[in-house]
Amino acid sequence: MMSSYWRSQPHIPIELPLKARAATSVFLSFACAYFFSYAFRSINAVIAPELINDLHLSNTQLGFLSAAYFFGFGFAQIPVGLGLDRFGPRLTEVVLMMFAVVGALIFSWAEGFTSLVIGRVLIGVGVSSCLMAAFSGFRYWFPLERQAQLASGMLIFGTSGALITSWPVHAVLPYLGWRGVFMVMAVFTALTIIALYFGLPVKTREPKSSVSKDEKQSSTVSLSWASYQPILTNALFWRMFPIGAFFYGGFTAIQTLWLGPWLMSVMGYSSNSAAQIIFWFNGVLLLAYVLNTALLPKMARRGISTLRYLTWMIAAALIFQACAFYLRNSWVLVWWLLLAIASASYVLAQILLISNFPKSFSGRVSTTYNLALFIGAFLVQWGIGYLVDIGIEAGWSHESAFDLALGIYLIVQAKGYIWFLIAPKFFPRASIH
Repeated sequence: MMSSYWRSQPHIPIELPLKARAATSVFLSFACAYFFSYAFRSINAVIAPELINDLHLSNTQLGFLSAAYFFGFGFAQIPVGLGLDRFGPRLTEVVLMMFAVVGALIFSWAEGFTSLVIGRVLIGVGVSSCLMAAFSGFRYWFPLERQAQLASGMLIFGTSGALITSWPVHAVLPYLGWRGVFMVMAVFTALTIIALYFGLPVKTREPKSSVSKDEKQSSTVSLSWASYQPILTNALFWRMFPIGAFFYGGFTAIQTLWLGPWLMSVMGYSSNSAAQIIFWFNGVLLLAYVLNTALLPKMARRGISTLRYLTWMIAAALIFQACAFYLRNSWVLVWWLLLAIASASYVLAQILLISNFPKSFSGRVSTTYNLALFIGAFLVQWGIGYLVDIGIEAGWSHESAFDLALGIYLIVQAKGYIWFLIAPKFFPRASIH
């Protein structure tokens, strides 16, 4: 049924802007894929106790195992960017998600740490284009003023994936086990591939008459490594780098793994209670994305720019994190929920960056920035586990070991935020155009 939108011959350009039904098909196809991408990313936070008990993993191994997803994801970003700009979102995402199916099956059959890591790496590679393919497609097929709203809409679906893999997955673990859960996810990922194949258009290009001379020139080098030079030498990219790596990436590392162990080891919650708290945390995050989709256009009309809103929310997130990490009283859960609300703004840095480049660079810009995000997620996810183990081996309590790890993470973020604020003073081109 969805394929009826795209039965035109490949040489016939897509009519822009997309009609309502076609636009809905495109959005839901991307959203379905990102739902499972985030589900794969988040699930270790809930199944961690079972993995530790069944396969006798240490905190360092657990952190590395979850970070292996980000390694595969990050490793694929540069090729994904080239693929998106050359072959379009449909072909790129369909081919890559096949790796996710294979990775989920390997993970479900694993009998040791090495097999688990291989499975997680393949899953990371497989879902590496889910959000960036959407951003690239949106940049071509939807008006510029709708980009931030569409991005927040995608994150609503992504957070729904994290929501499903919290308390609901914990509830079915006694019946399916963590192996059965991954088998089910492999099946649904395969169905998502079918939805992408029939729900997305073949071509991403606009009619030649509507493409500027600069974009035509830039598109001719879309498969050249030299075409990344305008991105990697761009002052705005490096201004936004710490927001992607240490705020967005670090938040992802905590959300998808360390929040659960922190609640159990530091706060003393049971695994069931921790799973419920993670469920509510992700639920509030989802509502924050919904709020952003509604508020951003209204704020723009009132003269409040996306950049200003992002600046406020990052500052708020720093405060809420410090309170959540160290004010362990009856308000601790409130601080975590407020952190979820503030962190919903992090994706806006990526949207601002993509919007400051020509459309023909959208795939490469989005995936290059995403690489920064997942480098940060890998380092934070593995680094927290490493520092916690160091503290415990030194004779510290779990609480003190987590205090050390999260304190270092907080300092790194604070330095990144200062750079974000002062960069335009030293590099004027780092300002938003």
